[in-house]
Amino acid sequence: MKMLLIVFRESIVEHIHALLKEHDVNAFTELHNVAGKGETGPAVKAFLSPGANCLILAAAPEQVAYRLIEGFTRFREEHGLRQHGHTFPLHVFALPCEQVV
Repeated sequence: MKMLLIVFRESIVEHIHALLKEHDVNAFTELHNVAGKGETGPAVKAFLSPGANCLILAAAPEQVAYRLIEGFTRFREEHGLRQHGHTFPLHVFALPCEQVV
């Protein structure tokens, strides 16, 4: 099993939900208005700011996780072309995951 940590701008939350649904990932934890700073620049923490981040934690079997990662990769590549040289604000990390309770 893998724990996917998905970090993205709030402005693309509908696209992220669609990708999760497309890959039958229906259980996840979602945190809105997450502040931070990385390669895409600062994510401002302000009420419903389009510059704020969202974070999703989703546990999935490895095969599902890898298919979903491929979907996120394609999505980022397709939409990254519109960013005019800037890094598209979507990052996915895969961590080992074991349910213990």
